[in-house]
Amino acid sequence: MTSHRISFFATAIALAVASIGSAQAAVFTEDFEGSFPAWESQWFGTQSTGRNYYCSGALNCATRGNNPDGLWLADSTNGSSGPIDVKFNTGFGDSLTSFKLDVAGYTGTTLAAYDKDNALIFSQNLFLTFGAMSDPGVYASYTITSNNGISHFTFSGNAAGNTSIDNLVATTAAVPEPQTYALMLAGLGMFGFMAKRRKV
Repeated sequence: MTSHRISFFATAIALAVASIGSAQAAVFTEDFEGSFPAWESQWFGTQSTGRNYYCSGALNCATRGNNPDGLWLADSTNGSSGPIDVKFNTGFGDSLTSFKLDVAGYTGTTLAAYDKDNALIFSQNLFLTFGAMSDPGVYASYTITSNNGISHFTFSGNAAGNTSIDNLVATTAAVPEPQTYALMLAGLGMFGFMAKRRKV
C-alpha cells in the first residue's frame, strides 16, 4: 500500500475520532432557592460532604435559619463549630476544572482548595460581607480553577455557622466517550495490519 493511501487512512481515522469526539464539558449550578432540603438531592448534596449547619451534619434538614437564599455551611463531620472541610466525591472531584462560589462571611477565615493529589491550588482570605440575612444576599465571589481536579475546599477557623455559600457553579472536563476509544483502537489495528502487509 502506498504512503499516499496510508496518509489518507490516517486522516480519515483522525476525522472520524474528532467527529465522535468527547462528551461535552458539564456545568452544574446550585442557588439554594428551593425549599430545604431540596438541594441535598442535587449535585452539591450528592457529590460532596457539604451540609447544613443547622442540622449538625445530618441529612434531610428542612431548616434554613435566617438565611433566605443561601446555605449556612458545615461539613458532614463538624456541624457545630470550627473549620469546614467539604470533600467532593472522587470521580466528580477528579473531573472538576473550575468551581465558583459566592460567600458571605461573618468571621475571619481563609478559603483554600486542593487538587486530586491534595496539593494546595487556591488560598485567599475571605472578604467579610455580613450579607447572608438579606434577600438577595450580599456575597463575594471566588473562582477556583485546576488542571488536576479539585478534591476539597476548606474554610479555616470558626467558620461553621459563620459562613454562607450561594450560587455554586462547577465545571467538569470533557471526557472521551467509549466509542472514541474503540475507534482509536480499530485505527491502530488497521495501521498494524497495513504495516504488516507492506513487509510481506
